[in-house]
Amino acid sequence: MNLVEAEDVGPVEGDAPLVTPPRPLHRRVSVSLLFTLTVLIGTVVAIYMTFPARDNVLVTEAIDRHKEPPKAWDLTAPTVPELRAWVIGIAGKDAPMPTAEQAVVGAQRVAVLNRDAALMRLRIGADDVTYLIQRTRGIAPESTERKDGDLRALAWRCGLYMCAAVGPDATSATWRAAFPSR
Repeated sequence: MNLVEAEDVGPVEGDAPLVTPPRPLHRRVSVSLLFTLTVLIGTVVAIYMTFPARDNVLVTEAIDRHKEPPKAWDLTAPTVPELRAWVIGIAGKDAPMPTAEQAVVGAQRVAVLNRDAALMRLRIGADDVTYLIQRTRGIAPESTERKDGDLRALAWRCGLYMCAAVGPDATSATWRAAFPSR
């Protein structure tokens, strides 16, 4: 069976119509498959380029805040009850708090992924350690550990909360024991 192409400029009246054979079936399918794959791959690449990966964002934020401490704390050298009340206002009543032995240098409310988090700078022995608490949403990893130069960063899930601590790598064995549920 042959097809007559409607768009083709045909012969002048009276001439025989220009008849072309149909396109092979496999060519139509391969063009359609190629077009579909191009659109799908382009969409996936666009999504990954537009929206960066959000894994370990709390650890990255804690490292950045440890390297550049805030110029002004919301609370400077708070007592344990003051700090507890402040953390309840930001993260909730069951947020894992540092123990009373650590001296709190300061505390500040920060936003991580557009949600409030409690940032604290603690003095544990001779080390300054940054502690960050945020209520989790969705699935969070059980624990993460990262070395960044001379810093060691830890993150762990503690009930409904995700916690991160950053301090010197050389003395990480001493300061990491100071955190709850670690």
